[in-house]
Amino acid sequence: MKFFLVMATLDRYNEIVLFLNSLSIQSYKNFELIICDQNNNDKIEKLCLAYPMNIRVIKNNIKGLSVNRNIGLKYASGDVIAFPDDDCEYETDTLEKIAGFFEKNPHYSFYTCNTKEKEINNAALETRKKDCDIGICNFLSVGISFTIFVRSEAIAGFLFDEQLGLGTVFGSAEESDLLLYLIKNKRKGKYHAAHYIYHPGKTETPQRVYSYSLGFGALFKKALLVYRMYPMFFIFLYRIARNMAKLCLRPGDKITRALVSGRLSGFFHYKPSAKVKKIENNSH
Repeated sequence: MKFFLVMATLDRYNEIVLFLNSLSIQSYKNFELIICDQNNNDKIEKLCLAYPMNIRVIKNNIKGLSVNRNIGLKYASGDVIAFPDDDCEYETDTLEKIAGFFEKNPHYSFYTCNTKEKEINNAALETRKKDCDIGICNFLSVGISFTIFVRSEAIAGFLFDEQLGLGTVFGSAEESDLLLYLIKNKRKGKYHAAHYIYHPGKTETPQRVYSYSLGFGALFKKALLVYRMYPMFFIFLYRIARNMAKLCLRPGDKITRALVSGRLSGFFHYKPSAKVKKIENNSH
């Protein structure tokens, strides 16, 4: 079983060294790393020269997380595809554990796991505490991009929505869109609460929360218009109502205000592109 790892990067160098170090000591060695390099220098290529691993660096002047992941997917040649961030780190046996899971569970198409900060052992985001199968009611709390591993045949026709993710107006939810695509196409996935991939925590600011919330709202709009998953509308209403209630109790909370306004704006302003509609039509 071969892993194909697609990493998009911009303006990070020391962090990539940490990830490459974690790859170099993997107990499972059958993998290829594609780095989609958006930098206007050759620092990444020089960094990779120090590592005798299967690494390919693809230079690209177009900025954006999703568009660069799609560029990387054009080179996909593995059995399992993953999307590590340029500031994450694997445990020594991460790939070995995932390969074992897929070998023992041929009826599962995708795997997700937990995440935490390495040095202080804190959760990098709020996730579930127990293992579970992944479905429409829990997919938002069981997978972020760098913790998702998918059998290649399950996403043979998939491309990331280039309106979603870092570097776009709708600054998040590209990985949740991938999970939703898999669920829509009746692919089975499993979340593993005791398996971890390390990732630094992020400081929440109103600007960051608003950008991410735009993606959240856009995802729910796409679920209705493209995937025809109508129960998602009620999940969206529930989450908005819960956030509004919190805002009523604490009207000066800038983070919650940014979250609510971003989610509503993303929902009302997102319009699926012709390419997105074509991908979904071809998946049936």
